[in-house]
Amino acid sequence: MAGGSPEGVGAAADGHPARAGAASQAKDLFRLVRTAVLALAVVALLQRYVFNLSIVEGQSMQPTLSEGDWLLVNKMAMSMSSPHHGDVMIIRDPQPPDGSSEYLVKRVVGLPGDRVEIKDGSLYLNGEKLEEAYASGDRTEGVFPPLTVGKGKLFVMGDNRLPLASRDSRAFGLVDEEDVRGRAEFVLWPAGHIDKL
Repeated sequence: MAGGSPEGVGAAADGHPARAGAASQAKDLFRLVRTAVLALAVVALLQRYVFNLSIVEGQSMQPTLSEGDWLLVNKMAMSMSSPHHGDVMIIRDPQPPDGSSEYLVKRVVGLPGDRVEIKDGSLYLNGEKLEEAYASGDRTEGVFPPLTVGKGKLFVMGDNRLPLASRDSRAFGLVDEEDVRGRAEFVLWPAGHIDKL
């Protein structure tokens, strides 16, 4: 085919197909980079303000959660509603062992105004024995005298109630609601453990 452009190749304004192809590739690359930057910005904003991924360390929340479980954490939970009994929350450790800013995953047991007590191997809330299907073991270890949860505070515990299995409000006292980083909504991984909390 004499005197024409090969089929499928566009010509630049000066008639050079190579320049047209390079300009098209540059535009495609720019679009790809722009889309990637925008996607990363959206993911960063979502992770900073809306959702986060947390990985469970330790055995304090067994049998509900196991070490290595990936949790989807709703970081807006506290701004949208108050905590509820039974919520699984990510909290800033009020007494980190090494002074760092560590996070813990615990269950909300007592809300402001509640009276919490542990006696005879059972947890009592406002004078009533709690039936805790999520807790491990037949007994809640330890004795904790009656305590009324103050305004802006929470009483939290791990689901693993075996001796020394969970460092929680029995050890470090009440938690400030301001130290709640989010509510764990779903177990995302491993595949056999995917579930809504």
